[in-house]
Amino acid sequence: MSVDLHVYSEQFSDDLIQRIVKRLNEYEMVVEVHPDFSFTNQTGFLPFKFQLTNPPFEILRGITLISGFELYLDDFSLQIEKKKLNAEPSFFNKLLHKKKEEILFAPPEIENRLQNCRKVATFNWHASDTFEVRFALMTSAILTELTNGVFYDPQEDRWYENKSIVENSYKEVKEYEQSLDSESLIYHEFTEW
Repeated sequence: MSVDLHVYSEQFSDDLIQRIVKRLNEYEMVVEVHPDFSFTNQTGFLPFKFQLTNPPFEILRGITLISGFELYLDDFSLQIEKKKLNAEPSFFNKLLHKKKEEILFAPPEIENRLQNCRKVATFNWHASDTFEVRFALMTSAILTELTNGVFYDPQEDRWYENKSIVENSYKEVKEYEQSLDSESLIYHEFTEW
């Protein structure tokens, strides 16, 4: 199973990278992002080297781990997306003068915020590593906060407010990690980039 999250923003620039790492380090871990990471050419898996300062399991204490998620960056235009949703009426509907009701991309208040967004970051992760959830959720929430972006979870078809998004995401991460037992823990020790 794979899960996606989307962050919409005016732009994503490399000056955000160290700010993201700094914010991640505020949540009971010491993190490094892959040294070659750049928002200008990222496509595919984005690894993070990390150590948990308050691990949910004793076996993880003092171990340097690696995890991450897939990150894809694309151009975005609300007008183009709405055009895709609201295709031309069929030949018969035109003949019958049937008006097609406009399909919204998002609720009106969200569409107002999406008007200025020119980029979308898609965070994708799988159940192959316990900590992929931590990094995908936390990084997407932090990116949303730092860019004053718009966060969307397509699995729940839910748009999130920026207010407290990072803290709420961390709460979800902690609940998830605390729900695990040592047998269901999947992790990878860091060896090299």
